[in-house]
Amino acid sequence: MTIAWGAVCRAKQGQVVSGDVYLVHEYGEGQLIASVIDGLGGGEEAARAARLAHQMLLQYPDYPLQELIRRSHAALHGTRGAVIGLLRLELASSIASYVGVGNIGMQVYSRQPIKPISKNGILGFRLPTLLELRYVYDPGDIFVIYSDGVSTHFAQDGKINIKQPAQGLAEQVLATYGKLNDDATVVAIKTIENV
Repeated sequence: MTIAWGAVCRAKQGQVVSGDVYLVHEYGEGQLIASVIDGLGGGEEAARAARLAHQMLLQYPDYPLQELIRRSHAALHGTRGAVIGLLRLELASSIASYVGVGNIGMQVYSRQPIKPISKNGILGFRLPTLLELRYVYDPGDIFVIYSDGVSTHFAQDGKINIKQPAQGLAEQVLATYGKLNDDATVVAIKTIENV
């Protein structure tokens, strides 16, 4: 199985720097981690907090998800803090794992009822009891991770064209449902069966 992905990140109106950061990183044999990290508030200080978590994920991509969250939490002490959604796909076994802290959302387009949830908390301040959700996904499933600058209503919108390339999907979700008064980020990942 292979993946195709697209991402778009926009600063809130009137700001140059977005406090959101995203990551899509393939490593090892058929492993991928993807994340949306939203630094609290906006601007440079928010971006600095988000980048610290981003660096932690890049440095240790093969660590267990909960360990990555705990290390990011420790790295963010003394910053504004951030919220995070962290997804791992194991392409050979079609296993998806997800851990979320704070108000990052994930929508999964699948025949199966995959409903990832995040626990309330803030990296760098208050780490909740982490909940790691694991699923077996089907080829063709689509994972969309988004910051709270995107309205959750897009998930019920039948006019979102999920058949388009991943980059177009990310851009359509942001263009239609992004809020101007907040940083907004969308990462779309499509799983594709090798034929």
